[in-house]
Amino acid sequence: MKGRKRMKIDLHRVKKSFVSLIIAILLTFVFNGSDFLQAKSLRSALPADTVVKGFFLANIGDLQVIFPECGKSKKILLALSSDENLSDVTSYLKLALGCKTSGIVKTEPLIAENKFEEDLIANFPDRQMLCINAFLPEKIRNRFNRKFDFGGPNCFYTALSATDGIADDEIRHVSFDEFKARMTMLYHEIQTDSPEPGDVLLYNSSDHGAVYLGGDRVFHKKDLHKEFYQRMPRKLEVFKPDPGEWAPGPHYEGPYSIPGDKKISKIQVFRRNKTNLDDWKASIEKRSEFRIVNLMKKTAMITAPKWDLGKILGYWSEVLSEELVRALDGQLKTDDDGRRLMSELSSVRDQIFISIEDGYFSTPYASKKIIKEIWFFENDYAFEMIRTIREYYGLQTNEETLKKICSDIKAIEGELKGKSLLTIIRS
Repeated sequence: MKGRKRMKIDLHRVKKSFVSLIIAILLTFVFNGSDFLQAKSLRSALPADTVVKGFFLANIGDLQVIFPECGKSKKILLALSSDENLSDVTSYLKLALGCKTSGIVKTEPLIAENKFEEDLIANFPDRQMLCINAFLPEKIRNRFNRKFDFGGPNCFYTALSATDGIADDEIRHVSFDEFKARMTMLYHEIQTDSPEPGDVLLYNSSDHGAVYLGGDRVFHKKDLHKEFYQRMPRKLEVFKPDPGEWAPGPHYEGPYSIPGDKKISKIQVFRRNKTNLDDWKASIEKRSEFRIVNLMKKTAMITAPKWDLGKILGYWSEVLSEELVRALDGQLKTDDDGRRLMSELSSVRDQIFISIEDGYFSTPYASKKIIKEIWFFENDYAFEMIRTIREYYGLQTNEETLKKICSDIKAIEGELKGKSLLTIIRS
């Protein structure tokens, strides 16, 4: 009897272990996004050759979704069939995209807001069209398939702004020097081939920046031009053309680096650390040069989106920003605070250049007379910039001095011929 009792106990344990094993296997299928969900998604998937005007079929991990072409819609959609379990799809999306949103996250029925969305609903009457944008991080959800109305914000800005790496009110170009400086202070590099949702990816050491979302998708803006949308390509397809993507015409000569289809040789992974973003601002404010850089940066950020940077800052600011980079390089690169401020100055210089090139010199018909027309404007910005620079160099500025400096700068009319704006301002 004792032997039989012991045998029963052993059999009971075996049964429990077997059940636990089965549960573990099933959980592995579900939580890995796996063959279980893949089989379901394939069973109800639309045919691969399905053509949907304004949209295209794609995948997030193993789940088939419908992405909008550039500018056609802001919604990522799921065509749910009657035999597909919505709770399985919801669980998969949460896991695949690392959903950290508090509260209930769910799909929303598509309410058509344009002709493309109306046609999508009409073409698939047997499917329930569901929007899955709610599973994306808020900053990305609010920016997907949107573009800025001015040139400058680029891939590095987009990656930083989506991961709390730059202030929300700073919408501008970010140079690679500033991107590196912020990566060093606010992020740390992770040695992995499997990034997590929210990690920043740096391609080929300096070519491109993006944010990993999960499901083999990243969030990025391909280039600094205003016509590029913020998109979600596959991790290894960031350099490939996106459906409906803008391309420059034969006569366009503005700022634009052709992305093309570059070979990806290296991807570095960076993860946001616990350093407060305010620490960056506190760091650069320590430097005496901060007021000069900040005045130029703030004015550029206000005027660039309105397309009147050239009429406020003038072409002289483009020249002045380049002179400041050269003149302050030695002083600013002596410590971390200075290097961070110098990196911002390089970004502001680039933003001014991009805005002026875009606004006045993007066609081969632009005349050199334009430089004279937008060279210098006697306005509050110019007066404050001259006073701030002179104060930095320990010089007093009365009205007579200010008037003389403005007159001397204005007389150049873009023909520098070896003249230095900083020398004129300091005289």
